[in-house]
Amino acid sequence: MAGELSLFEKLKRKAIGLGGRAYFGAARLLYRARWPWGGKLGHVDHVTVPTTDLAVAEAFYCGVLGARVVLRLDRAMLMRVGWSADAIERNHAVHLSLTLGGGPRLDLFEYPLGIPPEPAMHPHIALSVAPGRLCQWKKRLNDRGVIVAGPMRAGPPGQASLYFNDPFGNHLELATIGYIDEDLVVGMPDRSKLNYVWRRPVA
Repeated sequence: MAGELSLFEKLKRKAIGLGGRAYFGAARLLYRARWPWGGKLGHVDHVTVPTTDLAVAEAFYCGVLGARVVLRLDRAMLMRVGWSADAIERNHAVHLSLTLGGGPRLDLFEYPLGIPPEPAMHPHIALSVAPGRLCQWKKRLNDRGVIVAGPMRAGPPGQASLYFNDPFGNHLELATIGYIDEDLVVGMPDRSKLNYVWRRPVA
């Protein structure tokens, strides 16, 4: 860490955060208003996440990250809507649909292979948090046995991110802009150091 920020630097980072959110909000509005109005894609609808155990996935994404299950597409429901038993098995179609405070839906699939052990930064899912809550989220994750890198900066001054994996090795990020708690190291973490064995809490 480079040390504590001056009042001027804190105000500058707050301004960058407000400006960044306003810029992307305005860009979305301008895109929607631009001719032709038809034929444009909408927002990202959902992101699929491979897991090897849906019960563990639900405990992590709901219990730790605070998501909520909105739909359970189990074998019986899939067959009611027209899937054959063979197609369900072949496509690993059983899954949970989760919602967060905004953005796309997360669909968790039980996939026996999970994801390959790969320390690359991409793909990953970035979730937005308020700047004043970033360190609270780090403590929450650490208290629940999750290895976290950061906060560190990959964008302009005031941008800050935490990097971690879910129990299946999927790469996650909590990102914010307008962070003023401290001056941050610029860069990205070594993903190979974020692997861990997560213990599902006992009810």
